[in-house]
Amino acid sequence: MFKLLGSAIVIAAAASIGWLKSASFAARPKQLRLLNHALQRLETAIMYGYTPLAAAFAEISRQLPPPLRAVFADAAQAMDAADAVPLTAREAWQFSWERHRGNTALANEDLRILLELGYSLGISDRDDQRKHIRHAIKQLEQEEFVAREEYQRYGTMCRSLGVLSGLLAVILMY
Repeated sequence: MFKLLGSAIVIAAAASIGWLKSASFAARPKQLRLLNHALQRLETAIMYGYTPLAAAFAEISRQLPPPLRAVFADAAQAMDAADAVPLTAREAWQFSWERHRGNTALANEDLRILLELGYSLGISDRDDQRKHIRHAIKQLEQEEFVAREEYQRYGTMCRSLGVLSGLLAVILMY
C-alpha cells in the first residue's frame, strides 16, 4: 500500500516538473507576442498621441498581464518619481527590465533587444524612435518564431520525459 502510494507520488512529482518546464517553453512566445503589441502601442502613442513616455508606459502597463505589467509600470514610476530624482527613459527602461528579468520567461537575447531599444527612447525625434521601435519589433518577431519552434520541439518532450523519469525512478527503487 505504501509502496504504491510512494510510487504514485514520485511519478506525479516528476511529471509535474516536466509540465512546469513545458509551461516555461510555452510562456516565452506568448510574452514575446504581448511585447510586440505593447511596442506597437508605444509607437502609436509616440507618433500620433504625442504622449510623454512616462504616460505611455503607464497606459501600456494597464493593458498587459502581470509579468509584463510590472515592467512598464515600474518604468513609468521611475520616470515620474516625485520623491526622488526622476530617471531618464533609458535608465528607467533598463532599471525596470533588470528588476523584473527573473519574473519573465524571456531569454537573454530577448532582453538584449529590449535593452538596446532603451538606448534610443526619449533621446531623439519621433521618427527616429519609430524606426528603433519597429526594428525591435522585427527582431522580437524573429525571436517569437524561434520560441514557437522550441516549444513545439521541446514542450512535448519535457512532459514525456517528466513522466518517464518518474517511472524510471520507481523501477529503480524496486
